[in-house]
Amino acid sequence: MQELLDQLFVFSGGQEPLFLVGSAGQPATEVHGNHFIPSEAATNGVLLDIFTGAIASNISNFPLSSTVSSQTFTFVEGVPVPTSSSFGPIFAERAQTLGRGRFDVGFSYTSLGFERLRGAPMEALELTFLHENVDFPNCDVIFDGDCSQFGFPSWEQDRINLDLDLDIRAEIYAFTAVFGVTDWLDLGVAVPVVQIGIDGMSVATVSPAVIDDVPHFFGGTAESPELSANSFVDGSATGIGDVAARAKFKFLDSETLGLAVLGEVRLPTGREEDFLGTGSVQSSGLLIASATYDAFSPHVNFGYSVKEEAVGPDAFTFAAGFDQRLSEWATFIADVLGEVQMGDSAEFPESATYEWPTERTVGLTNIPNRRDDVISGALGFKFRTQSGIVLWTNALVALNDGGMRDRLAATFGFQWATR
Repeated sequence: MQELLDQLFVFSGGQEPLFLVGSAGQPATEVHGNHFIPSEAATNGVLLDIFTGAIASNISNFPLSSTVSSQTFTFVEGVPVPTSSSFGPIFAERAQTLGRGRFDVGFSYTSLGFERLRGAPMEALELTFLHENVDFPNCDVIFDGDCSQFGFPSWEQDRINLDLDLDIRAEIYAFTAVFGVTDWLDLGVAVPVVQIGIDGMSVATVSPAVIDDVPHFFGGTAESPELSANSFVDGSATGIGDVAARAKFKFLDSETLGLAVLGEVRLPTGREEDFLGTGSVQSSGLLIASATYDAFSPHVNFGYSVKEEAVGPDAFTFAAGFDQRLSEWATFIADVLGEVQMGDSAEFPESATYEWPTERTVGLTNIPNRRDDVISGALGFKFRTQSGIVLWTNALVALNDGGMRDRLAATFGFQWATR
């Protein structure tokens, strides 16, 4: 799948991104065929790193359903006694554990469409690639000027403007299981199966500095150059994503307040080259506080996620919200979820400066250099059926422009637990 993104920068049958087949095919202009490759390598290298990290991280780090069952119990003289009044949160955690010997299984389906990259629409990304600064022996003599200055000779001011239209979508099928080892300890696993598709089109246009002298072109001849070219890609991949192993330990349980800690490790089981996983181990710890006041149950989670440098900086994570029992068979859930990076996000070269004939700055992209912090609002419902299975649905709404995001992600699922 990464190769598909590379192909969006290959035109007119070229073998390398931004290799100008037309220029290279003409004796008078063949030296100009490679002049935009260094610019592409610098800008696109950052772009692909951001795409790879953003897609894989969004899929791998998409909130998994809560480790807690819809109803929790403890045993008093061998008799199960409920310890929760509502069906609990969906993506956040509450302190209660399942109860010794209880088993909970679940399934969820999420549809993701990546609509914006740091606030820029994915169907209208703009990139500008500049000519390399060519300064070869005797260049000053041949062109009668200072070739060390960027922009001289005049054809160094030629540019390639690239419009990128990307449709990236993913479907996540997550299978979860949790077992109550004791009344205080739960162990769980989550196995996501991911299907991802990429459909993209790019249009590149050479913008010459001198209209009657065009050494850079995709096809045709110097006398009749083809200054525009396009590329199309379409592909998909399916496989297991990054599997998560989780353990929750409850260390305080009063009538109204509960405290617990949760540890999670996400294993690099998803194919990194297909954006199904991050290609690295990620671990996180979470402090959980929850309370119960009749039908109202607030909860707060604070945590820290440790990641390898290739995936992105470590992150502080949080969730805050409540679940409200509406009836014996329905619960409403509302949360704010967040991930705040502890380091700097990857940055694009936003502009470059020509030195000749006058100093001036040129913008290189409409993608802003913005932090990739992610803050979302979550609204959902849980419904218990007569069979004991609990169905749930949730809408995850983007509240900021960090990262590669979907404005609205819908999730549906169910849970079933032994009693």
